[in-house]
Amino acid sequence: MHFEEIGQTVSDLFFCQTKFFTPFYLADNFVWHIFVLLNDTTMTNKTDIYNKIRNYNGNNDFLRKMKDTYQKWGRLTDKQFAVTEKIILNEERQKEVDVTTLSPSLRAIVEYNGESTFVLDLKTKYLTYRTLSEKQIQKGYEAVDRENQKNSQVNMNIKLVGNTIKLGRKIAEGIKKEKSIDFHPILVDVTEVMVMSNKAFKLKAKLTKENGGICRCCGKTLTDEMSRMTGIGPVCSKYVGVEHPSNKADLPQYREEINKKIDEVGEFEFWIPKRGIVEWKGSAGVMLKF
Repeated sequence: MHFEEIGQTVSDLFFCQTKFFTPFYLADNFVWHIFVLLNDTTMTNKTDIYNKIRNYNGNNDFLRKMKDTYQKWGRLTDKQFAVTEKIILNEERQKEVDVTTLSPSLRAIVEYNGESTFVLDLKTKYLTYRTLSEKQIQKGYEAVDRENQKNSQVNMNIKLVGNTIKLGRKIAEGIKKEKSIDFHPILVDVTEVMVMSNKAFKLKAKLTKENGGICRCCGKTLTDEMSRMTGIGPVCSKYVGVEHPSNKADLPQYREEINKKIDEVGEFEFWIPKRGIVEWKGSAGVMLKF
């Protein structure tokens, strides 16, 4: 081989993925191709990981220990480095989540920084594997929402007069069952706002004596004229122990007896979501806006 050819060979550099081999001129007519096993990418990553462990200021106890080890010995064992690299890359991956692209429920879990181990476990699972089941998201969001509501609760203890609220039928039915009362509290007179949160009230109230447009016992729509005038149907009237009037002349006596039954119920306390209040008549209705 001529020297010019050798010079050309020496100047050539061949790369093959992460390995390269350099033609090297050793003697007049001999060129030895030395296969150099260098992984350039790995070397770069390793230096990067060492830089990150050197500058680590997080809360991971293992990484802080490895930082001390590296500062003391200038290196980590292969096993220590492998675990350190995995943890660092996982932490960086967790920071890459774009929460603006997530659903409100999932975003609440990812951004959660409270003390619920259940929600924190879900957060870790999502940040690690990038997926949660619909049931996990639902239960996680409910847990976050409950905690938010609890943290947002403010004791009000505001006494009220002349404030009447109309409730949704399902909400009223739930209160009726919970309090074991005979009447359907579609309309109630609020006597005190006890607690307010972002989404709900804890109220103290008593049954109103006004007609709510439906049967005050079963909550069904009233169809005949006499029932609409009394606010209760004949079957339910019999159930509460008051004979339903047969004519308008009996109305005053009937209303007096029904009002006594209503008074016997007295005040009761209950939680109600703000969205469950159909209408609030009175000065305190402004609180629905907060």
